[in-house]
Amino acid sequence: MIERRWTSRAPVNLDVEVLCHHGAGMAACKALDIGLGGVFLKINPDEILPDSNVELFFLLGEGESRIKHKIKAKIVRTTMHGMGLMFRDFDATAFRSLQEVLHYYKDTKTQ
Repeated sequence: MIERRWTSRAPVNLDVEVLCHHGAGMAACKALDIGLGGVFLKINPDEILPDSNVELFFLLGEGESRIKHKIKAKIVRTTMHGMGLMFRDFDATAFRSLQEVLHYYKDTKTQ
């Protein structure tokens, strides 16, 4: 299989909610890797249709101080272990949210 990513990905273990407007509604899952171009989610592939446009909500922090960062994405690959998504409509707000997600994960790994 040929790798088509234009950016590298870093392994993570982050809580994510996926909102699919056509089908399952909101589904909870884990992000296993992430980069500037996209993310791989550990989720049952039957929950969301392939090629769907979705909204991802990365859940950072604990309890009442938990913050959600929203990034739009499109499902581009499914496997028996989950699905790969490519970020879309990547504007300055989405870029800042992704930076905060990556920074948060890096900080939790060093503690």
